Amino acid sequence: MLRLIPLVLLALGLGAATAEWPARAAGEAVAARLDKEQEAALQVAEAYLNNVRSLRARFIQIAPNGDVAEGKFYLRRPGRLRFEYDPPVPILIVGDGFLLHYQDKELGQINEWPIFDTPIGSLSRDEVGFGKDLVVTEVTRVEGRTTVTVTRRDDPGEGSLTLYFTSNPTQLVQWRIKDAQGQITTVALEDLEINVDISAKLFVWEPNAKPK
Repeated sequence: MLRLIPLVLLALGLGAATAEWPARAAGEAVAARLDKEQEAALQVAEAYLNNVRSLRARFIQIAPNGDVAEGKFYLRRPGRLRFEYDPPVPILIVGDGFLLHYQDKELGQINEWPIFDTPIGSLSRDEVGFGKDLVVTEVTRVEGRTTVTVTRRDDPGEGSLTLYFTSNPTQLVQWRIKDAQGQITTVALEDLEINVDISAKLFVWEPNAKPK
């Protein structure tokens, strides 16, 4: 059986102990100093995210050890997320607007966290504001692609989230999560559908429910 550390656990910084990461000791994230081009790129990315009220896509996840998993990703703002992993990965993750529910069907394990206490959850707020609860630590522009790296302001030691956007048109196509121990998980999105009608039932937490 393929076993993976789920992407949301890495986003929470729970994949391993976090006490020794230097940024936590520093007590705060260091915001990047951006030039005009970077500021403009950041504003475009922020506007794009705020325009995305719903999203449906396939995702491909590459774990730090190279294991690959695929599945379906749904987002409906504010605060509603769903990750359905394809078999044999027995994981289901549902954000219902308040809590992020994680279920390992094989182990019979269920964990829950406040959804907006995660970087991914922060991006599902009704309004995304870089520089508010998320601190921008880096913005790059390379060959028509913009990357934005953020940490949570109140707990930068948990890790960072890097978002990858294409240009013309602007589209979120990938993110990378770096946990407190430097382990990196990459998630690529395919077959994106933006601002489509997504059933509210997908975001109702039902333990042991079968994929829709």
